[in-house]
Amino acid sequence: MVKKVQPVTHQPLITSKNISSEQLLNDLHYQQSKQIIQNLLNKGLISPTEFKDIDALNKQSFPPLLGPGNVDTSGL
Repeated sequence: MVKKVQPVTHQPLITSKNISSEQLLNDLHYQQSKQIIQNLLNKGLISPTEFKDIDALNKQSFPPLLGPGNVDTSGL
């Protein structure tokens, strides 16, 4: 039995909003910094309050593409 493969249609990942290289780098740096502090939190090296404080500072330094108001860290 031979399976037919459906063609994949390309959908652009970025809509009409132009994203600059600086915005992409800021988002990358924010995601990397969040991963680091998440690891510190998971290892018990920082408290949830410290995590939130550091994350807020990181959002100011490296504004993520979603925007600081769109990332909810209140559940930590």
